[in-house]
Amino acid sequence: MRTRLQIRLVVALLGAVLAVSFTTTGAQAQLAVRQSNLKILFLIPHAAETADSAFAVQLANEVRTRLRNKMRHKLLIIQSDVICQVLEESAYSCDAVLGPADADRLARALVSDAYITGSLWRDGDAPVARFHIINVSRSGLSGWTTVTGLTEDQPRDFAETIVDSLDNQVRAAEHARECSDRIGRGDFSGARNRAERAFRLYPNHPSAAMCAEVVAEAMRQPPDSQIAMLERAVAGDSLLVRGWERLGRLYQQRGDTLSALQAFARQSTIDQGNRELRMGVVAGAITAREYAVARDLANEWLNRNPTDLGMLQLKARTCVEGALWGCAVAALSSQYEVDTTLVGDTVFYQQIIGAAQAMGDTAAQLEWSGIAVDEAPDVVTLWRAHASALATIGNTDSVVAVYERLLSLDPTDFRSALAGARILLEDLPIDTATPLDTARLRKGGSFLMRATTASRDTSVLMNAAVMYYQKGSALVRARKELATAVQWLERSVENDVLGRLSQQSNFFLGLGLMFRIFEFDPQVTETKSCDLVEVEASMVSRGIQAMRLGSSIAPDRAEQFLQQFQAFESRIPNLRRAFQCR
Repeated sequence: MRTRLQIRLVVALLGAVLAVSFTTTGAQAQLAVRQSNLKILFLIPHAAETADSAFAVQLANEVRTRLRNKMRHKLLIIQSDVICQVLEESAYSCDAVLGPADADRLARALVSDAYITGSLWRDGDAPVARFHIINVSRSGLSGWTTVTGLTEDQPRDFAETIVDSLDNQVRAAEHARECSDRIGRGDFSGARNRAERAFRLYPNHPSAAMCAEVVAEAMRQPPDSQIAMLERAVAGDSLLVRGWERLGRLYQQRGDTLSALQAFARQSTIDQGNRELRMGVVAGAITAREYAVARDLANEWLNRNPTDLGMLQLKARTCVEGALWGCAVAALSSQYEVDTTLVGDTVFYQQIIGAAQAMGDTAAQLEWSGIAVDEAPDVVTLWRAHASALATIGNTDSVVAVYERLLSLDPTDFRSALAGARILLEDLPIDTATPLDTARLRKGGSFLMRATTASRDTSVLMNAAVMYYQKGSALVRARKELATAVQWLERSVENDVLGRLSQQSNFFLGLGLMFRIFEFDPQVTETKSCDLVEVEASMVSRGIQAMRLGSSIAPDRAEQFLQQFQAFESRIPNLRRAFQCR
């Protein structure tokens, strides 16, 4: 891409070049100046097919020649040799097809009052061209025209048709210029009359409509009258930046926020290099809660300027406020790549993780929570988010590790303790057919102890009581880890501050103690240990108490168990005597 500077470098040459071009004899020069001083630039149209590129170059040369001949009393057509010299001085080839920005720079470098650019394609074998006529400096020339040729047309034939089709445009432009001249003299009625003459030749002639809008303003007509003229102007040329800008301001005056926004948005998509304008329109769309509009305008800009941090920030704000979560994650991710100051920014991490959660994007949630805890390893909220992401994908071991990390950062974090216990214990199988994972059982118990140590809140204690009961009673049924079962049922009773589990827990506690005594009593007899006799006596006493408290669960069975406890109870004095215990 050539720079603006390269086009400007040739301006110093233009005086001599144009003098050569527009001077044949002294008399002819005087006549040309006397008859017209409007300089018009006709550019090579863009060919849709490569095969028509040469046709387009020849067509441009033919059109310039024929326009000079036909419009010599009305327009000064910049000829091919002049254009070629300027392009070559700017490192372009003579047959370069210029984009909109370069076309505008060339026109201004050549001090053109208007320029014509366009495109060329085929309808079947017939050539078709659509031209955009752009006013630069009070030429009155503006608008669009489409020309269709014949199948057999050569460039010179099609050029003739094109030049003929521009006749109405040129005559309408004369009326538009007269409109402006009349305004300068304060003749508003005459100015409006000249605009109407232009409209009869070209119904929505842009320059005439813009002039008529100035007349309406000068005559203090209501905004609707001005808006009507501007709407005609942009209907005649949808790429008329000044028309859209003026429309937007008038819509604002009328209080029509949505129409104003649409006009400014249209202006910003035409004036693509105007960053300040685009930023303002995006911000205005956010204020108006037109989030989809703001997003699309930001995206279009970022497609061309992907590292524009200001626009990335606006896009992120748009998508977050508009609950466009996929867009928010994408915008925040791009912002993170561009803005190195966001590394370690906990507020940013919370925002992007929250967006990923709202979107339901597990992968993004896991990715960003992982980045967050790597960059900010001491922030509890980020670890919690990471645990949530890991839990979503079923990575329980990693989730438990995160809860351990959380408890190391904050020992009072009873939520993490309860959550860790629940993960470890909820799906732990306890039955006669499955080997018991004792390590997992003990780890779950450790989390429960940390939860009840961290908080004595009723809800925390009751949650712990339920888990202690569920696994403790299951161990009793399976007759596994009876010492642990008894311990857990004791803790269930201790933490059951609302008394909702008292009967169940005591019943299974009594049953567990019974099974425990069955295992323990042979050891007492074998060792003849007085200490073990006292341990058994304590278990018997506690078992009787627990079974009585839980007897309503199964009265008949409870009575049978109580009789067994009483039989053991009656043996205790005999054991003490036999072992000579004091």
